[in-house]
Amino acid sequence: MKSKIKTLKQASPKILLFFLIILVFIIPTTISWAFIYVETGRFVGPYPGLIITSSIILCILICPYDIIRRTSFKFKKNVTRRLLVISFVIPLLTMFLLSLFFMRQVSYAGQKIDTFIAENKNLDFHDYVTSVSSFLDNTVQKAYKKPEALFRIDNCLYSTSVGAYIMQCMGIDRADIIVYQGWGTCEQAAILIEELLHGAGYETRQAFFKGIDHQWAEVKHNGTWLIIDPWYIGNFVEVHNLKNIRPEFQNATGVIVQYKNGTLIDASQEHGYLP
Repeated sequence: MKSKIKTLKQASPKILLFFLIILVFIIPTTISWAFIYVETGRFVGPYPGLIITSSIILCILICPYDIIRRTSFKFKKNVTRRLLVISFVIPLLTMFLLSLFFMRQVSYAGQKIDTFIAENKNLDFHDYVTSVSSFLDNTVQKAYKKPEALFRIDNCLYSTSVGAYIMQCMGIDRADIIVYQGWGTCEQAAILIEELLHGAGYETRQAFFKGIDHQWAEVKHNGTWLIIDPWYIGNFVEVHNLKNIRPEFQNATGVIVQYKNGTLIDASQEHGYLP
């Protein structure tokens, strides 16, 4: 027992260093993991995809080091420092190439959005909103209460200010990522709908309940805010009627809205929830 404890104490610094290297490696290569996860998950599903992605992480970290180490032993050369450098550079280069593939795929998704707006923005308001709903249904599948909800990689990439800054510098919007990943919950639907409406020149905002897990997009038309939520609430619903649309909406304590510039306000009274 004592020998096992002694061995564990001796090995603990190496184990700690290994996990530290993994952590340092994973953080700057998040884009690559997101790409691997989505592309793998399309074939095997989100949960097996998560396991496969984790296995690929370990392989990319361990295999180059092991191959180079065996090669150096074969030729009887002591290249420890060079070995460490090369075994770290190869995974980083691999991740960089995968990141380029990710950017290309997301760029295609962004072009779909731009093309849609350019081809349909001259439609009248009702026809345009109908077209937006069709675009949502054709490009993003509902993930509500499904394992595919794990595909919300836009949340992952935008969860930190650093990630959001990098995405913005690369000209990538959350809507582009949502169209690329092809799955989404009400939050992703609201983000995409708002992007499509705002891109056509309409004043938009997003809203969500206090006390109920649901989010949707709203657009201002002829001085009136209308709810655009084809997956749940419906389209062209005036916000002051929200509370009476569904019985479960009576349980909400209010509504918060977020404008395009990030401003959050309590709009409960505007949505029919009296103080």
